[in-house]
Amino acid sequence: MDNSHALKLRDLHKPHAPIVFANIYDPASASAVLSLNDTNNTPVKAVATASYAIAMSLGIADEDLSLEQNLDAIARIAPLVRAAGLPLSADLKDGYGMRIVEAIERAVALGVVGANIEDSYPERGHARGMECLRSIEDQAARIRLVKLVASEAGVRHFVVNARTDMLKLDPPPQGWSHEMVLAETVRRGKAYLEAGATCVFVWGGSQKGITRGDVEFLVKELDGRVAVRLAGDEQGLSVKQLAAI
Repeated sequence: MDNSHALKLRDLHKPHAPIVFANIYDPASASAVLSLNDTNNTPVKAVATASYAIAMSLGIADEDLSLEQNLDAIARIAPLVRAAGLPLSADLKDGYGMRIVEAIERAVALGVVGANIEDSYPERGHARGMECLRSIEDQAARIRLVKLVASEAGVRHFVVNARTDMLKLDPPPQGWSHEMVLAETVRRGKAYLEAGATCVFVWGGSQKGITRGDVEFLVKELDGRVAVRLAGDEQGLSVKQLAAI
């Protein structure tokens, strides 16, 4: 596997110069996004899949999306992205539990050079406090394992987008203030970056999201190595606003 696309993807992650991913889930959505590029203009620099979108396209819940179903969708998308000469990152959920080595090996074999790996247990939801999340030590070890497996498969600079769901917990852990949740988010983020992640994706949920104040705090504490989901309403921050933070 050529490591050059991983280097390209890694180098696109720059503080104050956000890379924007339009998440794709099938060949049609991939083609639509890739069609934005032409010989004179290339706004699309890389492509990423979304497990939620893949699951919805199959008529199932995200937590029910199997590794085989996820990889099958990626296998149909990857040739289009490869032909366009762009890096491909994949949403591999939590790494599929004990199958994390298999998940990374098979994804890399398909041409994936980066992955979203989350610290929550998909089957536990987000309503049971800290038991919904892996320990920091466990998740950091899993990130190191992802990097090792990808490197052994030929992608030494595999890009890990380490997602933490601390802000998604609803309700938050009993007795925790918002400031305490943010502090734990930072603690997790720093540990994941130290383990080899390229950036930390702070997920607040599709409805709640995260505030500008939260983004500013996280960017400061994590040296700008933060990924967020753009909100679709007037409360959301634009790419230009995010770049200025």
